[in-house]
Amino acid sequence: MGLEKNINCRIQEAFEEQREYIPRLEWTNGTLYADVDFEQDVKLIKEIMEDYTGYGVQTSLLKATDVEPWDQWAFDITGEVANA
Repeated sequence: MGLEKNINCRIQEAFEEQREYIPRLEWTNGTLYADVDFEQDVKLIKEIMEDYTGYGVQTSLLKATDVEPWDQWAFDITGEVANA
């Protein structure tokens, strides 16, 4: 199983255990996009990705637009060691 699928599985498992929903996850060019609304959900995804890869993860909020009327978060794996 590839990196993206493994991370998706870990995120889905964590959300099944801790939340009442599983966010929609989509990868594009090495960036994970997730439809989550709460800061605690962003933190959970970031921690899972950092724990799995060993690298830091940068998060960015993409605000809603007229075309896509929902907020979305982007998660980019950096080249820096996590928690260094």
